[in-house]
Amino acid sequence: MRYWLVDVFAERPLAGNGLTVFPDSSGLSADLMQSLAQELRQFETSFLQPTAEPELFETRVFTMEEELPFAGHPVLGAAALLHHLDGSRSSKRWRLRLNAHDVPVTTRRAGDGIEAVMDQGPAVLTSELSAGTAQWFADAFASERDERYPAQVISTGLPYLILPVTSKGLARARQRGGLEPRLSEVGAAFVYLLDVDAREGRTWDTDGVVEDIATGSAAGPVASYLHNQQLTRHGETVYIHQGRFTGRSSRMMTKISTDGRVEVGGTVHVIAVADLLPLRS
Repeated sequence: MRYWLVDVFAERPLAGNGLTVFPDSSGLSADLMQSLAQELRQFETSFLQPTAEPELFETRVFTMEEELPFAGHPVLGAAALLHHLDGSRSSKRWRLRLNAHDVPVTTRRAGDGIEAVMDQGPAVLTSELSAGTAQWFADAFASERDERYPAQVISTGLPYLILPVTSKGLARARQRGGLEPRLSEVGAAFVYLLDVDAREGRTWDTDGVVEDIATGSAAGPVASYLHNQQLTRHGETVYIHQGRFTGRSSRMMTKISTDGRVEVGGTVHVIAVADLLPLRS
């Protein structure tokens, strides 16, 4: 069984967010998928299974800790690899099915890489948080809140608490312990700290142990947030930057259509391929 390493949201190889992709994981159990994700130690690993429809692939995404219902860079990276394996010089359309929900992705060659853009659908916005609750989360990161803008939970598949912070607050942010109880109270899975002016963000796992390099599932909510605050227009391409503080600069393209659907995309570079040897218990 063959697997590939790709870099997603990367303007050059060895940048952006790394991803392992199994283009045909038929026959692997969920437990084995989880063990392989732990063995390979990428932020996420995508496991694809072909279907009777050539453009449709059953897709499961695992971190080292758990399976995710949706994730951005694993979807884009997997679709880009499918384009690479297809060898097409023209644009292609794919559907990746996660939890019975199909995510459409368009791919095309872009220089040495492959550009992949997914339709995350319309965002779901909840009420804005009180200033006191927003301050509690800012303090939890030893950060500095940007009081010009409210904090708000937004989802295009995973609910993120979008927390505006100052440039100084973004640079010095360090998560202090687990946040799951408070996140559950506001209906969020993760916090995304956003420097609104620079269009730059940071996010960690809920325990604050690992900082993510580029978070496609957060880029859609960020785009929706900026639009809801009347800082962007329908059809305007907006780039979200992430990864500077991890040494892996990343750039995520976002756009909101006139009907409110959110597009997220970026460039993917195929880095390496390897074979999984037969496993014995």
